Parts: sequence; structure tokens; C-alpha cells
Amino acid sequence: MVPKNTRSLRLYAKQRDREPQGQSSQFFSFLKVPLGSLVYHNPKLHQEYQPMSDLEALVNLIKCTFGTGILAMPRAYYNAGWLLGLISTVLVAGIVVYSLHVLIYDINKLCKRYKMKMLSYSEAMQLAILNGPVWARPLNKYFSRQVDIFLCIYHFGVDCVYVVFMGKNIKKLADIYFKPVDTRIYMALITVPLILTFLIRDLKYLVPFSIISNVLMLISFGLILSYFLNDLPSLSERTAIQSLSKYPLFFGTILFSIEAVGVILALQLHMTTPENYLGTFGVLNRAMIIVVIFYASFGFLGYWQFGDETSSSIINNLPADETVPQCIIALFTIAIFFSYALQGYVTIEIIWRSYMTPRLMANATKSVEYLLRMAMVVASVLCAISYPDFGLLLSFVGSFCLAQLGFIYPALINIFVCYSEGYGPCKIFLLRSLFFIFIGLCGGIAGTMISVAAIKEKYDNRILFFLSAFHITT
Repeated sequence: MVPKNTRSLRLYAKQRDREPQGQSSQFFSFLKVPLGSLVYHNPKLHQEYQPMSDLEALVNLIKCTFGTGILAMPRAYYNAGWLLGLISTVLVAGIVVYSLHVLIYDINKLCKRYKMKMLSYSEAMQLAILNGPVWARPLNKYFSRQVDIFLCIYHFGVDCVYVVFMGKNIKKLADIYFKPVDTRIYMALITVPLILTFLIRDLKYLVPFSIISNVLMLISFGLILSYFLNDLPSLSERTAIQSLSKYPLFFGTILFSIEAVGVILALQLHMTTPENYLGTFGVLNRAMIIVVIFYASFGFLGYWQFGDETSSSIINNLPADETVPQCIIALFTIAIFFSYALQGYVTIEIIWRSYMTPRLMANATKSVEYLLRMAMVVASVLCAISYPDFGLLLSFVGSFCLAQLGFIYPALINIFVCYSEGYGPCKIFLLRSLFFIFIGLCGGIAGTMISVAAIKEKYDNRILFFLSAFHITT
């Protein structure tokens, strides 16, 4: 049953914040089990988490956006051209950050309007739709679960990319000193170490890992930049604006690289002073300014140095027989290893806190959660082993999931939140939301189609190769 007025929603909100988990609610029985990715309305569970300072949140935020995606930025600039790449990096990143501001502002607005302590992404979607027109209200559960599904797919996909990256880099180093073996064996060997880091349940205790990872990445980036700046060719030899047919691949890569909406929302919920997260000089803006400047510089210089030979992972362009590139590979691999648990945190929170915990007995919860975490690591390793293509996997995940999570869903939430109080002069807020939806649809559909076509072409070529090899042997 759907509440027919805001008073019913307010009563439900008050009752849910007041009730301990397990008591029945007269309103929205399906909401008794939260659908959110990071909020579980049980005071005992909230006490398990240690709040983070602004600095700790900033470190984690920088870490979750500094990942393997930055190594694909030079290739992204190859797909767009250096001039269009620079302009698009600033524009796309600016729109992404702005849409995140709109999303977080709307979530906070819903919390204040209905006197709720906190809301997750999917809960905000559900409550926003219930705040909208009557014809849309029956869709609230559908869209809420879609948010959870796409958050899970994205962050699980990031972990799969991380496993592929670590496996390939370990093989590069090991092949120098040992007999070459298949990359998939190295992916399987890192399963147990990944499980050990993934058993950490609290974001605050992942901060030391984030600090180590950030330091290692900064050292690696400094060493890589020394290669970028060594004997640069004339910029006129590089294409300023590439064919627009390749631009969707750039769009998918840049989205994958800078967008981590699940972790970004999680950090605010775990801060001691969440009011410092937004604002002109808030934690989010400070972190994203650093990230965007670095990504734009890294992508531009990498493409300027290597041009048409730019690889999907820039590490492949470094001379493998030299000591410094080998150190870069080792440092970056260790940094990504320490980043794995932070990205997987969101997926576990969605599945565990929102869907599994309410259905389990209290004395079985911890052991089952640890089993779930182990299973999640094993699943990501198996997926990585099944499809170990770094660049195309990265672009596909970015285009398919983040266009919706970063643009379309924040726009829908804003449309429904503003429904009862209007969309401002000349309906400017509605036009803004429609603009977000347009960008999400165009970028997401085009990027997904081109990524899928590239994946299909690569697999077709492999099939033809194996068939020809089989024909020759027979």
C-alpha cells in the first residue's frame, strides 16, 4: 500500500527510526527490510562503526577514485584526441561532481523533510518516488532495487578489473625471473591474500590501507611521469580531435576512472562531521579537484609521449627490461591490492546489511558474513579468470553502470523530490535533471554498444585463430 500524503510518509519515517529491527510497521511492510546500500536501521549495528575525521574521509575518497582507471587515461585521450580529451575531462568530471552534489543534497533534504537520521542511495530513490506523482509511486520498489543491483555490479566489476590488473602485472615480473606460466594461475594465487584484506569490516580500519596505497601510487605516478616527460615529440604530431566514433570509449573510461558513487555516499555516512562533506571547500570538492587535475595531466602527457602506440594500460608502454618500470609495476600492483577491499565494501554492505542480515539468526551473522566475503573474493577472481581483458572490461563497466548511477538516477530523484514544491523559475531544476538524463542515456548506450562490439570482435578473432590453428594441425 502506498501512502496517500506526506503525513503518512512522515509517520512512517518517525516510526522506522524509533523501532528496533524486527518490530512490525503498519506502513510499507516491504520497507521493513531496508533496500539501501549502506544504511541498516539497527542502532546496535551503527555502534559497530567508528566515525571518520574529515582527513580520513578525504584520504579514502582520493583512494577510491585513484585506481587502475588512471592507467587507461592516455588511451582514453587517444580515443578522443588531446584537445577534446582535456576539455571533456574537465566538463565530464564537473558534471559528475555536480550531479553527486545534487544527489547528496536531495538525500539530506529527504532526511530533514521526513525527520529520518540517514538514507542510502536506494532508500532515497524509494522515498523520492513516493514523494512524486501518484502514477509513479508503484514503481518505487523496482527503481530502488535497480539502484542496489547497479551498485553491486559496478563495484564488483571494479574488483574484477583489479584482479585482472594484479594478475597480469605479477606475470610480467615473474616471467623475468621464473619460467613463464599462465596469467590465470597468478590470479588464482592472490585469492587468499585478498580474502585476508576483505575480512576487515569497518571503513575506518581501511584508512591505513588507503594511506599505504596512496603513497605507493604517488611514487609510481612520479616515476611514470618521468618517462612521459623524457624527450617529448612535437605536439603537432598528435591528433587534437579524433573521430567521434571512438568518443564513447573515452566517455566510459573517464566515468569508470573518476566515479565511485557507492563509496562516495558511504564516506559521508561514516563521518564524524558529515556537514563538512559538501560545500565549496568541502571534502568532496577538494578530493575531486586533486583527482581531475591529476587525471587530465596524466592522460594528456601519456598520449603526447606514446601517440598511436598508447596501450590500454600505460604500463605496457614502459620498457619491461629496465629496473624502474619493474619497480613501478610492483608498487602499483601492491597499491591496487590494498584498494581491493575498499571497492568491495559497497557490494558487501548492500547484500549483507540490506538483504541477508534480517533473515539470519543473531548468533550466526558474523560467521555467515565472513563466508559471504570469502565467496565474493572467489567470485571476482573467477570472473577475472574468465575474461582477462583490462581495457574493454573497464570501458564496459563504466558505460553500463555509471551512466545510470551517476546521471540518470540522481536526475530522477531530483525530479521527484522537487515535485511537491516546484522546479524553480522557468522550471530550471527540471531542465537540469533532463540534461543529466540525456547525458546518461547518450553516453551509456553508445559506450555500452561500442564496448560490447569491441568485445565481440575480439572474441570472434580469437575463435577464428583457434579454428585456423586446428585446421593446420589436422
